[in-house]
Amino acid sequence: MPRTKNERIETLRDAFAKAATANDPEAMQLVGRELLAEYDQQPKLSKLHQDHRTIVEGMLVTLMAMEALKRDGSYDEMSPEERERLPLDLGLLAMDMLLKKEQ
Repeated sequence: MPRTKNERIETLRDAFAKAATANDPEAMQLVGRELLAEYDQQPKLSKLHQDHRTIVEGMLVTLMAMEALKRDGSYDEMSPEERERLPLDLGLLAMDMLLKKEQ
């Protein structure tokens, strides 16, 4: 069990990376939310952790957008090419929104 906040963050970062590598959206959302909560409790984040927080937040926004498109039927109406490109397009859009929010 992690003893310090930094160890807890590193443990969650590893778990998030494993979930992403395994392409497990549910685990990514669960661990990602926990990781964001840990980051939010830190008085000051290093540049590395700030960047990682932005990436995790972007990935969570992307996952939520994908779920919404699948729920409302929009995903089913897309061509195979659009479906293949969708995660990247949503990810870029999410990162752009988050970076603008930080400015």
